[in-house]
Amino acid sequence: SGCDLTYVEHDILEHPPVFNDLPQSRDDDKKAETLEIRLTDDIRGINVVVYYVLFADEDVITRRAVYENVSDHPFTLEKALSMNLDMPHENYSFLTLDGAWIRERQLTEHRLDYGIFKVDSKKGVSSNDRNPFVAIKKEHTSENHGECYGISLIYSGNFEITCEISPHRLMRVLAGINSFDFRKELQPHESFITPEAVLTYSDEGLSDLSRHFHEFINHHIIKKKWRNVKRPIVYNNWEATFFDFSERKLIKLAKKAKKLGIELFVLDDGWFKKRNDDHSSLGDWFADKRKLPSGLDGLSKKIRKMGLDFGLWVEPEMVSQDSELYRNHPDWALQFPDIHPSLGRNQLVLDLTNPDVRDYLVDVLTNVFTDAEVSYVKWDMNRNFSDVFSHHANKDVRKHYFHAYTLGLYDVLSRLTTAFPNILFESCASGGNRFDMGMLYYMPQTWTSDDTDGHERIKI
Repeated sequence: SGCDLTYVEHDILEHPPVFNDLPQSRDDDKKAETLEIRLTDDIRGINVVVYYVLFADEDVITRRAVYENVSDHPFTLEKALSMNLDMPHENYSFLTLDGAWIRERQLTEHRLDYGIFKVDSKKGVSSNDRNPFVAIKKEHTSENHGECYGISLIYSGNFEITCEISPHRLMRVLAGINSFDFRKELQPHESFITPEAVLTYSDEGLSDLSRHFHEFINHHIIKKKWRNVKRPIVYNNWEATFFDFSERKLIKLAKKAKKLGIELFVLDDGWFKKRNDDHSSLGDWFADKRKLPSGLDGLSKKIRKMGLDFGLWVEPEMVSQDSELYRNHPDWALQFPDIHPSLGRNQLVLDLTNPDVRDYLVDVLTNVFTDAEVSYVKWDMNRNFSDVFSHHANKDVRKHYFHAYTLGLYDVLSRLTTAFPNILFESCASGGNRFDMGMLYYMPQTWTSDDTDGHERIKI
């Protein structure tokens, strides 16, 4: 059943509250005044607290809601969105960023008319199909002139952004967690926090709107240490060697890279236990001594002695069936019991709702990053979700599994990036399959696309 919320009170806070489970806008300069509005349904025992955070210098307002069960009985959230915007429809168009692998974020304009228009992801990630962003523009708005609005989410999982034009030509825009497969049972005195939505407006065209987002991301999403910091010039061995390399071959490549003025040498896929193709070994994050007889630490020392920093590729969210990790813990992978699983790139997704899985990843990667004195990590994810059955999660978690997974991922990223503040982490998901502000909160740069053609990359 629905609920009937009424206004209780509001307050002006000097700073926004901090919600540790989710990425959120940073208020390092202590200037983000916050409006807190409290609503209640006395009959059902539900409170909703809405937060509006003002970032005046960037012309940005963020919005989120917190749902509180103040009753003595559970209730089920079937839809818990982050923002709602109502205004008259003035012949607006929606601009969306749509695409696919190696064709990410192609700009599409949709003329809005009566009915419902929706962009979303059901892949378990924010996706390269639809980005969690829209711009709303008037008919004659250009790059440098005219009115437009921008909406984006600080979130990396399944999302939805919906616009409805009513018969009375009123426009309603909603954004947040995708309600397609979201059912969250809220226990007595339990709260649920929605992702933060970012809203901005410009009367000077789309370029100005973009600059608002750029300034907001640089000042309030990226960690302070990495803001406006020049990124190193990277050499990655993947295209030169694929899986076929030895320490000797890598040293030879590193010497060539150094002569070219490269600053960071990155060892890509194939460095770990028995990984000679993409059919095995994901999850076994231990150096392959046949390829690297002196280990990662020995290779790293030789690379760094040349005056290069050392970086590493990992794909921690995945597991190969042909791996020691899977043989020891088959229940750690997402797959239905007694059904042959569907694979993507010959791999399965690890169940990050399981704290044992998260602890394993944090422990094993901490050892790798420490031993090799890694200064850069390329964090990859090369498949979307299927066979979504968790052997660990209870029935309630399974009903909102994708959100629970996203929270598990954020927990792993938070612990590792906190433990290694000087490592430059780069997010990658088959290229730009998780290109969002949620990932940028932990990792200050994103691999834009696996398409490295210069002409096509400009469009991306």
